Amino acid sequence: RDIIAAIRSIDLRFLEELVEFLRGRGYVLDFSDPSFSDFFAAELDVDIDDPIYAENGGSKGKRLRCFLQKIDGATAARTLQALWEHRAEFLARTNQPDPV
Repeated sequence: RDIIAAIRSIDLRFLEELVEFLRGRGYVLDFSDPSFSDFFAAELDVDIDDPIYAENGGSKGKRLRCFLQKIDGATAARTLQALWEHRAEFLARTNQPDPV
């Protein structure tokens, strides 16, 4: 079964809790706009700044949500894995407990 078919609105809300815990709604982890773009380019070979991912707005959170709803299952899995690794590294580097 394709992972996108399995990602429901409630799943996306949970994902938002996982990636927005640091700075709040519309943010993604500790990324600035340039570092978010760099992360997607380096880790996934994706131009997350492509207007196709900004259909619902240009915030990092909105672009991530749109991206996850448009891509195939394998790319979604790679994206979530890369974000999870970045999140874990951030928590370890800053010596923070997992708030979720």
